Amino acid sequence: MTNPSHNDNNRNTDNSSFGDNPWRAMGLIGSVGGTIGACLGLGYWIGLKVDQAQDTGYYSIVGMAVGFVVAVFITIILIKAFTGGKAK
Repeated sequence: MTNPSHNDNNRNTDNSSFGDNPWRAMGLIGSVGGTIGACLGLGYWIGLKVDQAQDTGYYSIVGMAVGFVVAVFITIILIKAFTGGKAK
């Protein structure tokens, strides 16, 4: 006889649960990594173009910093979307 608490039918299948769906968790990790990389790269590229136009050398760093701040906000939005608005 099997223990009913260990039966697969008793698993939580709520869409906001990462415990039973590793593909959903991997999707979140991939989205966060891609978002951070894209925001940092875009910020650096825009800063580099401004550096070249104004013959300076610090806008690329400023662009990366702004890109990181934007990435943090987008990551928060992604986490809330993946968890169904229940991010703590």
